[in-house]
Amino acid sequence: MTDARGSLRRAFIESDASPDGKWWVDVPAGLSLGDEGDHHVVDAVCLTDREQELPEVYTAHPGTEYVNPEGQPEVTKADLFRTLRGKGTFAEEAVRLVAFDPGAARVGTLGDLLAARELVRTDWPGWEVEGLVYVSDEDRAHVTRAAKELGVRVVRVS
Repeated sequence: MTDARGSLRRAFIESDASPDGKWWVDVPAGLSLGDEGDHHVVDAVCLTDREQELPEVYTAHPGTEYVNPEGQPEVTKADLFRTLRGKGTFAEEAVRLVAFDPGAARVGTLGDLLAARELVRTDWPGWEVEGLVYVSDEDRAHVTRAAKELGVRVVRVS
């Protein structure tokens, strides 16, 4: 993720415009469909039925950060989410999926967000996707119009 995308993501998650809940960033989606390395990455997912919790990569995160044990084979984020799916810990959740686009808004990112929703629904059949949010820092009328027609909430963060 670029620094601009990461900064935009953080500004939104920490703003009053974002939903409250447990935040995960760079969430693998489509794990149940493909080969080990074949998946999409959702910029951010908010589990809205949970208490507010910033992602572990932010310094304000109250929990402990995951660290791969020394001497163990590298565990990827996809591996961690496969384990979570298998345990059923987050089996029934209400979630919002969020995509970030620094600079001018793009129609392609809307398509990515819609595809991510379907992949997440396949991986986590007990999840209710409450909404899709598209965040950018420059408006483009045709993207905003398309988002509105598709039921995607558009947020501008500068």
